[in-house]
Amino acid sequence: MSNTIGFIGVGSIASAVVTALVAAPGPAPAILLSPRNTAKSAALAERLTGVSVVRDNQSVLDGSHTVFLTLRPQTVSEVLPALHFDPRHIIVSLIPLPLSLLTPLLRPATRMLRALVLPTCGQRLLPVPCWPETPEVRGVLERLGPPLPLREEGELNVLWASTAAISTFYAFLETLSEWSAERGVPPATAADFTASMACALSHVALSGGRARFSRLSAEAATPGGLNEQVLAQQRAGGSCARLHEALDAVLARIATPRKSA
Repeated sequence: MSNTIGFIGVGSIASAVVTALVAAPGPAPAILLSPRNTAKSAALAERLTGVSVVRDNQSVLDGSHTVFLTLRPQTVSEVLPALHFDPRHIIVSLIPLPLSLLTPLLRPATRMLRALVLPTCGQRLLPVPCWPETPEVRGVLERLGPPLPLREEGELNVLWASTAAISTFYAFLETLSEWSAERGVPPATAADFTASMACALSHVALSGGRARFSRLSAEAATPGGLNEQVLAQQRAGGSCARLHEALDAVLARIATPRKSA
């Protein structure tokens, strides 16, 4: 049981995390899944060695040492109060809710942390921001990406809010790709080039220090050039300011959720 990992809630994020935990280098842990999403749980258990679906959520807790909470915020007040946690449990919350709101529902467990994990965790391309630092689960998090302990929960909320721009990012790439296709480039070629350009530019941006984005933007936007023209038009239209406003709204939703969540 000491190496068994349990999951309360099995949605898209949980599916990605379970797959990554099993596929990472080194001995894979035993994993217990709740049956809440029957189709996803059964598919994971059938596909992955060491993954089992148990009778109910309490059975997950009874058979696990480390427990991932992967519930939607709206279901927390419905699911967690009915469960009996144990002091032995280490809780890893992947729910965008403050620990102060979850803690009363998890007692007598006392060791808990929040971690920000994206569906790309199977490729281990991203660090895993977490708070507070919990050495006991470092090895588990390392199977998802390099752990990135943060100084305070507020930092985690901000980074979590920034991930709300993922759909916008893909929609931006879709706009570029469609624009090219509408002007005669084969759609597959347009999509491949757009994705490859985004990948290449992101790779360059992985290093360069704190001001890397403004520097790279300035380097690309040569005076009188094509990039300068498009950037100026986007800024004049207020797209950057509106993104700030949208992310502020998401941060407020994460940092001060309604108690009914």
